[in-house]
Amino acid sequence: MMQFFGSIEQWFRLFASQVPLEWFVFLGSLFEEIFSFIPASLVMGITGSLALADGRSLVALVFLALIGNVARLFGAYFYYWIGDRLEDILIPRLQRLFGVGHAEVESIGQRFSGHHWKDGGALFMMRATPFFPVTLTSIACGIVKINTRVFLIASFLGNFVKDLGYMVLGYAGLASLNRLWQNVNDYKYYADILAWVAVAAFLGYLYLHRGAGVRIFERCLSKLRGMKR
Repeated sequence: MMQFFGSIEQWFRLFASQVPLEWFVFLGSLFEEIFSFIPASLVMGITGSLALADGRSLVALVFLALIGNVARLFGAYFYYWIGDRLEDILIPRLQRLFGVGHAEVESIGQRFSGHHWKDGGALFMMRATPFFPVTLTSIACGIVKINTRVFLIASFLGNFVKDLGYMVLGYAGLASLNRLWQNVNDYKYYADILAWVAVAAFLGYLYLHRGAGVRIFERCLSKLRGMKR
C-alpha cells in the first residue's frame, strides 16, 4: 500500500515539473476529486512548495486555491449527478429488496429544503474536514436531491478552506508536508472504509426488515426532523 501511494506521489511530482503550476493545480485537483484515494494534501502541498520555489507570494496561493477548487467542483458535481441518476435508475429495482422507494428517499431532501444556511453549513464542515469521505457525500447529496446551488457553494467554500491550508503547509516546507500527507491518508483510508461499512450495514438492516422498510425509514426521517429544529 505504501509503495502504491509512493508511486502516486512520484508521478504527481513529475507531472508538476512538466506543466505550468496553474495547470498542475487544476488537473491535479480534478484527478483528486474523481479518484478519491488521491489525498488533497498531496496535490495542494506540492503546489504550495512549488509556489515557494517560484518565488510567489502567499497571496498567490489564494489564486491557485481558487483554480484548484473550480476543478474540484466539476468532480464533486460529477458524483452529485451520478447520485441523482442512481436514485432514478436503481431505487425502483431495489425497492423490493429494501422496502424503500422514490417517495421515501426524496423525502430526505425535502427535510433539507428551506434551511439552506444550516444545510450549507453542515456540508461546508464535511468538506473542510481533511479525512471526510467526500465522494460518498457527493453521491448521497445527489441521491436525496439536496439543493444544487447549496451543494456547489458549500462544497466550493469547504474545499477552498481545506486546500488553502494544505497549500500553506506545503509553502512552509516539504518535510512537514510528507508527514502530514501520510497521517491524513491513513485517517482518510479508515474513514472511507467506515463510511462504506455503515452504508452496507444500513442497507443490510433494511433488507432483513424489508417488510418494515418504510417504517424504519420514517423513524430515521423523524430523527432528522428533530435535528433540524
